[in-house]
Amino acid sequence: MIRSWLGGALLLFPIAAQAVEIGQVAPETQGPRLLYDHTIDLKELRGKTVLLDFWASWCGPCKQSLPMLDEMRSDLVAAGYPDMFEIIAVNLDEDPEAAKKFLQRYPVSYPVISDPAAELAVLYKIPTMPTTFIIDPEGVVVWRHEGFRPAELSDIRRRLVQTMNGEATP
Repeated sequence: MIRSWLGGALLLFPIAAQAVEIGQVAPETQGPRLLYDHTIDLKELRGKTVLLDFWASWCGPCKQSLPMLDEMRSDLVAAGYPDMFEIIAVNLDEDPEAAKKFLQRYPVSYPVISDPAAELAVLYKIPTMPTTFIIDPEGVVVWRHEGFRPAELSDIRRRLVQTMNGEATP
């Protein structure tokens, strides 16, 4: 079960070494889309700012973050940023059906990668759910955030817009 894997991961990775480092090129990130029959590859999004969000259906804060990120995405598209960014969610449920049920209740308009074996979570060394990264158009990680509270959405949006505008540096 992913929950037990995540707990084990917290013990395997020392706190200081958990994160993909700010300033590093994002690790290769690809996987099958959860609701569609094709894959997504982060490399295909070079030239765009990417918000990469790791989540699971059993994650309480994810019930708030996914819909709020979707609303933020819609707002940014309406504000004139449609070709400058994308949100990619990485689901870590061992059973993709649990994630599909979650998305029926909390639908999103952005792509969702299914990672039932938690390979991407290990690659990124995810310590908690949700964990969010902002990756600049060159593929460099410029920001990382663990957890989610609704009050943090304005900071996430600000950092995303700064990166789209070339104002964020690692």
